[in-house]
Amino acid sequence: MMNVIGLCDIGKGNLDVFLDGKHCRFGNDTDGIDAFVLRCKSLENPSVILEPTGGYEIVVSIVNPYYVRNVARSKKDLAKTDKIDCKVLAEYGEKMEPQIYVPKPTHCFELEDLSHRRDNLVDMIKEEKQRLEKEPSEAIRVSICNVVIFLEKEREGIEIQLRECISRNEQAQQVSAVLQSENGVGEQTAAILIGMLPELGRLDNRQIVKLCGLAPMSRDSGTMRGYRSIRGGRARVRKALYMASISAIKSNEVLREFYQRLRD
Repeated sequence: MMNVIGLCDIGKGNLDVFLDGKHCRFGNDTDGIDAFVLRCKSLENPSVILEPTGGYEIVVSIVNPYYVRNVARSKKDLAKTDKIDCKVLAEYGEKMEPQIYVPKPTHCFELEDLSHRRDNLVDMIKEEKQRLEKEPSEAIRVSICNVVIFLEKEREGIEIQLRECISRNEQAQQVSAVLQSENGVGEQTAAILIGMLPELGRLDNRQIVKLCGLAPMSRDSGTMRGYRSIRGGRARVRKALYMASISAIKSNEVLREFYQRLRD
């Protein structure tokens, strides 16, 4: 049996921990971390549970704070403090046994950052072009066109970096080639999926669909059958898959007929 440790508020100052049945606080420095690790080593089969912390994670289980907070509410712990949070995290980890967090490969982080930057540039280009539609004065038109030219060059540079990042990693190259063999999936969609969905290929169909937020949620009660809808998951991945689907429907007759059958 595992000794579950609830770890929250991993910031620059302290580590708040529920360990050995009580709340503890360690400094987030060399001495504090050494003391925390020493306490963990004194336990048999220690397992650390924490929420996403914006880059301060260690190799542990990372869980959705929404689910953890619901556990606290079910116990009528409506207050929210570090002491309560780390205890609830420990209880959640003990009962739910979440999967061990597997860090993403370095190239996935790079692809994710580059894809986000490309999205930003695409949005800015769209905004500038929309300003042109308002028929501004000649001086403003020239300014907008110059900005669009600059932003498009920046976007092209980011796209080159995306290709180079994939080309440097053999596994990423193989996954990209497989993804692009599907109708509607191009370089950008493949880069987003590799960077933001590293679990692809390691989880079964149901798990990966749920992770993307594409699993229809039931809303039934008694004889009532509610409308199924999707929610949650990784919004950027879902958006990329949506655009790929639209492209595939337009270019592939089999997929178009399948789509229309689902609609009907």
